[in-house]
Amino acid sequence: MALKRLLIWLVKNVLVLLLITLIFSSATLDFPEFVRGIFGDVFAYSSPEVQKEVVGKLTGACSSLERGSGIATLQQICTNDTLMSSMKENCRSYKELKNQGYKIENEEEMIQSCEQVESGELDAACKKFDSKSTITDFSEIGALCRDYQSGKLNGQDFFVGVVSSPLSGKDTDMSQMELLGKYNKTIEFLNKNIILFLFVLAGLIAVLYLLIGNMNLFILTLSGISLSLGALILVPYVGIIAYDKFVGIDASSILGSILGLIEFDFKAIISVILLLFLRTYNSFIISLGIILAGAGIGGKFYGKMLKSQGKIKESKLAKEKKNN
Repeated sequence: MALKRLLIWLVKNVLVLLLITLIFSSATLDFPEFVRGIFGDVFAYSSPEVQKEVVGKLTGACSSLERGSGIATLQQICTNDTLMSSMKENCRSYKELKNQGYKIENEEEMIQSCEQVESGELDAACKKFDSKSTITDFSEIGALCRDYQSGKLNGQDFFVGVVSSPLSGKDTDMSQMELLGKYNKTIEFLNKNIILFLFVLAGLIAVLYLLIGNMNLFILTLSGISLSLGALILVPYVGIIAYDKFVGIDASSILGSILGLIEFDFKAIISVILLLFLRTYNSFIISLGIILAGAGIGGKFYGKMLKSQGKIKESKLAKEKKNN
């Protein structure tokens, strides 16, 4: 009897684990979209003052792009070997012409450019662009700048578009994010083997019925599993919403530190974790959690009704409660 109770307990818990995994797999992780959503949440949960500073700094960067200077030019140089070679050749030509006494137009700019090339400063800066997957599409950022300045984008969408632009490429490697990479592999495995997964679930449910051996008690056990699933889905979600209401999620230090405006506060890690949890929820999962919790509560009333009608013997019902 003790072994039977243990087996029922194990099967129930395995079912809960597998079902909760299946439910949350519906929120398949599209890495670039997930990151854009997190950036949007960080902006939304920051103070208006920090939001204003961040947008102000980004609009300043827009001015640099419009002048065709700064990092956009650096990127073009670093990713174009012909252009880099041409710059070095121009420096050699400049020195030869200078020694021959020729007057050079825009000489100050030429001197500055050659100093960067010959000192190795330019090569050191180019090392930051050694990964093609992290190269930013500045034409895209320029378009975002124009859309924001024309009023087509609000501050949040403008910020999200700019900081997530390196992720817009198709070659973004999710494996660089270890935790998210493991999650994605798990979800990918589940989606590829969904039929096998459903067969395993059906087999466990059949085993559970054989172990219990009574239809009414089996239904009550399933309602208990349903209540557990509903609680696992809704309790963390409600807890985060309550924390936000009574304590407040503040991502201001995270938003400011992204652009180096303020120092990062490690206390803000709590806010990041909560925002990550919220990102795994969607309307389907929340609705399903409510339905499962409702079914579980309904099962409790069903058990009381059966007991009052004498369809389940007191002793047998008591044993089942001990099993749970």
